[in-house]
Amino acid sequence: MSWRIITQHILHGQWLSRLGIGPAYASAEPQREPNVWQKRFFKWIDKRSPLATEVTLTRHNLYTFPTTMGFMFLGLALLLWMLGTNYQNNLILALSYLLISLLVVAILHTYANLAGLNLKVLGAKPVFVGEQVYFSLVIKGGRGKGYNNLNIRWWQGNNTSFDVAAVDDPNGQIIEIGMLTEARGYCVPGKLLVESTFPLGLIRCWTWLNIDARALVFPNPVKAAMPPPALADEHCEHGIALVGGDDFHGLKEYRAGDPIKHIAWKHFARDQGLYSKEYASSAAADTWLEWQSFFHLEPEQRLNALCYWALEFERLGVPYGLRLPGKQIPPALGDSHSLSVLSSLARFDVGLGQ
Repeated sequence: MSWRIITQHILHGQWLSRLGIGPAYASAEPQREPNVWQKRFFKWIDKRSPLATEVTLTRHNLYTFPTTMGFMFLGLALLLWMLGTNYQNNLILALSYLLISLLVVAILHTYANLAGLNLKVLGAKPVFVGEQVYFSLVIKGGRGKGYNNLNIRWWQGNNTSFDVAAVDDPNGQIIEIGMLTEARGYCVPGKLLVESTFPLGLIRCWTWLNIDARALVFPNPVKAAMPPPALADEHCEHGIALVGGDDFHGLKEYRAGDPIKHIAWKHFARDQGLYSKEYASSAAADTWLEWQSFFHLEPEQRLNALCYWALEFERLGVPYGLRLPGKQIPPALGDSHSLSVLSSLARFDVGLGQ
């Protein structure tokens, strides 16, 4: 690689990123996978920063390095020193020594702006696929010390900037760090970046932390046609479903010829689509969401459809149960029941069938 290309990388903040010591987000979009140098750098960091839910920043896990502006500042100081030495000009030499002194002092102040900071992860609320999940962290300063212009983000997350006031608050300051979810199950954000270039922007002090955090991600609720209710089997507590009874049994897509009095008008008024209510005898009033009912869909699409109808029945106040291979949840309603159903769908292993 020629010196011209290397210089361009330095000026654009890309060369330091390739070495794993500079910012890992030279572009607007964070990199999905670390490169070879960053993998080696992270492997070295893993030995110094084990997995934990609470971390205090000290000299053992903080690193400093000049920023792009810092290298330019240092280059200017060296250029002035060369000019002062060549022309034996004490004024130019004094200026170059002053600039170098400022750079050295900036190293100490930038490091002090992160040293002593304590971070503790609280957790995150469940979300659906495609939504932002926000992890809550408690930030505490040391000895009433203030921290300015701090940046924090997950490896694949969005950058968050904040300050910590110089107040002795035992409860600390709560901040939320978001990242976009792409798959159901447990979202493990990975390493956490904390950095600052305060006060002069010449030195970057940063650290990568192995934070033990994860969030549950529900399937993406996608509307799919609800199959007609099947006859109750040996699992049904109330016998065989007799279509045409007096008890509400569920909803189905409206078809021409369905009685007008059976149309779910409240559902239609909320712009949720046109459905017809189905009734059955009291012998089979339970509504079941079954894995096999959506046999015409791919496995992940089945989970999306089951998630959609679970939310619909919960909103309409219709007791519903869930049947998955190796898993069954009896019909019920309420927040705890909904969380149990959605969690089962999120953690369902298609390959193992559980």
